Amino acid sequence: MAIGTDAAIEYFGTQDALDNTSGAVADGAFSVASDLLTWTNDDDARYASVVLECNFATAPDANSSVSLFLQALDVQGLNDAPVPDSNFKHIFVEVFPLNDVTGAQFIPIEIALPNVGAGQVWQPFIQNNGGQSMSAGWDIHITPKAIGPHA
Repeated sequence: MAIGTDAAIEYFGTQDALDNTSGAVADGAFSVASDLLTWTNDDDARYASVVLECNFATAPDANSSVSLFLQALDVQGLNDAPVPDSNFKHIFVEVFPLNDVTGAQFIPIEIALPNVGAGQVWQPFIQNNGGQSMSAGWDIHITPKAIGPHA
């Protein structure tokens, strides 16, 4: 069955890789700001597809995960929201479920973007809840999404 004219479909922006020089993330620990580049939502998208690219030298625990947090930058002039950490888990957006295997994992999720203003700048952070240390060199790939009419 073909999708009819004016039916709501998804539109995708350009995917951005945010790798900088990401270091290993111990079990239970948060990444640091220098691990990833910031991402500007210059499309003012309400949603995004996000892919976690990661490796574990020792397989993560079964049914474990990595949590994704966003720090909103420039929320009041040049003032930023606080950096998320184990005592301040704000702004939590979603969980990447992990497979209990070694080697590369590419885990896609869809998130809502809680934008504070136009062209919102975000600093992503992860919390590794995998039971093992996540190897250095991990990355986040983000693609803005919108819903619009089919032509």
